[in-house]
Amino acid sequence: MAKKQKRERSTVNTKKMAKKKEEIPEEVDIELKSPKFGKPKTHTVSGYVLDINDADKKVDIQLYEPLSGTTILEGLELSKTINLNDLEKGVACEFKLDELNASLSKKTVEYLKEQGITLDTIIKYELQELKIIDEEN
Repeated sequence: MAKKQKRERSTVNTKKMAKKKEEIPEEVDIELKSPKFGKPKTHTVSGYVLDINDADKKVDIQLYEPLSGTTILEGLELSKTINLNDLEKGVACEFKLDELNASLSKKTVEYLKEQGITLDTIIKYELQELKIIDEEN
């Protein structure tokens, strides 16, 4: 029988490695929690549902072609016309997505930069419609 090897635990103190956290300025906090989105831009893309979160009524999808540099979109809000029971994981679909953009203020961008975060726009996607294009899977 093989002997069980004892694993050593790391004793690195991650609290010392992380930047000192300061209180987030109120205006920055408000802007990040409630961004002001502009008019939606609509995209029609194909892919499939990865996961369905019944409690939050949100879905994660995998796209066949990148959209804004990514192929996985997580936590998409669903339009009221989409029934969660109509969604199936792994079935090829055509999705109609609304892309909403909110530009951040100069103050928020500078604050985030000080924290080591490069971000000047928040992008949110919402699933408006879906059509099954492959029912054989």
